[in-house]
Amino acid sequence: MMKTLQTVLEETPQQRVILDDTLARMSEAQNFVVASCYEHEETNTFRMHHFTYPVLRKKFGLPAQLAVVANKYACSAVKGAVRKKGRQPVFSGRAIHYDARSSSISLEKGLASLLTPRGRVKVRFTIPKYFQKFVMWKIKESNLVRCRDRKYRLMISIEKITIKSRKTGKVVGVDRGINNIIATSDGWLHDSIHVFEIKRHYVSLRGRLQSKGTPSARRHLKKLSGKEKRFMRDVNHCLSRRLIDSAEKDGVIVLENLKGVRNVRHRRKQNWLFSNWAFYQLEQFLAYKAEESGVAVEFIPARDTSKTCSICGIRGQRHGSIFRCKACGAVLNADLNAAKNILHRYTPLTGCCQPAYCNAEKAVTSH
Repeated sequence: MMKTLQTVLEETPQQRVILDDTLARMSEAQNFVVASCYEHEETNTFRMHHFTYPVLRKKFGLPAQLAVVANKYACSAVKGAVRKKGRQPVFSGRAIHYDARSSSISLEKGLASLLTPRGRVKVRFTIPKYFQKFVMWKIKESNLVRCRDRKYRLMISIEKITIKSRKTGKVVGVDRGINNIIATSDGWLHDSIHVFEIKRHYVSLRGRLQSKGTPSARRHLKKLSGKEKRFMRDVNHCLSRRLIDSAEKDGVIVLENLKGVRNVRHRRKQNWLFSNWAFYQLEQFLAYKAEESGVAVEFIPARDTSKTCSICGIRGQRHGSIFRCKACGAVLNADLNAAKNILHRYTPLTGCCQPAYCNAEKAVTSH
């Protein structure tokens, strides 16, 4: 299991000059490698190394390991651009990748030794209080990034052995939707009223500021940048944490496979809702939190989970947020009904089918 710690460097003015110079040299070197790849019509890292390495060392003054890194990532960028038939990549000089050979990092001491053209620079950094619990994890690699606020941050990738769930604990079926972001088989509903109110506020505000076009409006737009994304990330972090805690260790969270759901045609009024539905981000947050807590995340096909009665197993009718079953007469919340169907579809596959569901289905079928 991997995590990334975002730490803020406490560099001195002299160290900042060195770091600025290193980023500038690396971007120039990587852009040179990009141009060489197109000139030689070659993207293989090993073969391009023979063309570019002497120049990177002599002309740009890069240490051996940084020259290797510059060649590797430039070739990778060109390979991706060629595959996607995109434009020629341009490196802006905002980040440098460091591996175990080009850096030495101590999380306990808050100290990093980074390779530069002027030798190694030892820089102190601060770890946010929340991430202090990860200081004993194994360090893999890092990225030195100069952010928009002109501060240097060291993004440190750390690793820990994944805790695998034995799938012997509680099983929770989870339905993700538009009206209710989350509905679980044990009866928890989290509606989306507040979330979409916030999103509509940002859409309206951005529209008004863009139509103004004044310097003040542009400054306000810049300030708003990323606020909506951070809000949605916070919502999904909170939801995923509560779901993981409800399943507990060795539990299972069962989701619908929603791959390709955005490709389905919707009415014009629904397009905005579906385009602002952050279901995949929630899925990603659940996945890594589950690995950390020893919870399994499983998927079942999404077909007809909202059109089947969770009590008798017969197809019924959904009217907005209400599901009605003509066979057994059940009237249920549509999203809770779907969450229970997700649970029922998963449990027979594991040999632990819900008795009430099985008995009801047999009774209706025999009838």
